[in-house]
Amino acid sequence: MNIDKFTITSYDQIMGFDRTNGSLDMILDELSDFTLSHEEEKTDLTGKGGRVISSLKKNKKVTGKGTNGMLSGGALAAMLGSEIEDGEYTIRYTDTITVSSNKGLTAETAIGTVGNEIGTVYVRDTNNAYISGGKKLTQTSGDPATGEFSYDPATKEITFFEGDIADGTEVIAFYDANVTGKKVTNNANHYSKTLQLFVDVTCQDGCDNLFHGQFIIDRADFTGTFDIVGGADPTTQAFEFTSLPNLCTGKSDLWNFILFD
Repeated sequence: MNIDKFTITSYDQIMGFDRTNGSLDMILDELSDFTLSHEEEKTDLTGKGGRVISSLKKNKKVTGKGTNGMLSGGALAAMLGSEIEDGEYTIRYTDTITVSSNKGLTAETAIGTVGNEIGTVYVRDTNNAYISGGKKLTQTSGDPATGEFSYDPATKEITFFEGDIADGTEVIAFYDANVTGKKVTNNANHYSKTLQLFVDVTCQDGCDNLFHGQFIIDRADFTGTFDIVGGADPTTQAFEFTSLPNLCTGKSDLWNFILFD
């Protein structure tokens, strides 16, 4: 390899590890852009006639920022000061139910107070409105009268009063349901993490030889200021961190860059 003349052709991935136990906290391997910025303050010292005779340099600073093409749960947790948890959680489920023979089935099992697991079912009006128009049916724990419905969580079956809802009508229910999944929490009292980062890159020299490089950042202090944006384009993961000296080892390195075949 000739490092007198070389370029970084791609940023391949960024790995973040817990600085205490060494466990992998995050990996960003769909990097669409990444910038490692370097700053230092320079104060000119002037002499006779105001000419510059020297300079005082201080406060070196290294920051990294970029965009991953997909969201990363680990990166979200790092920027929120959170952990990724596995378990059973309660969500608010939106369910569109088609009525047939005065019956309907929920997609999930509604939970809550017995006899009030769903509470209200909304029937669209002729304009397809179910908040500003239409009618609302109320859950009862007994046999339904007109304007009411009952629900059996064991079978997930809704029963309407006979003749209240025509066959083929779509009604909407909003209810709580338990799901198994993963959770990231944004706790107001927890702040973004400081991780050990390894940034893998692919390099090429002036003779077209390919080789590898890795930036090693012992203390990458992530910012907790970021946006989660959705719309016409898929959601991406923007991130930013500041490199800090590793005071525990007495070293003042902001990063090391190792090139290897």
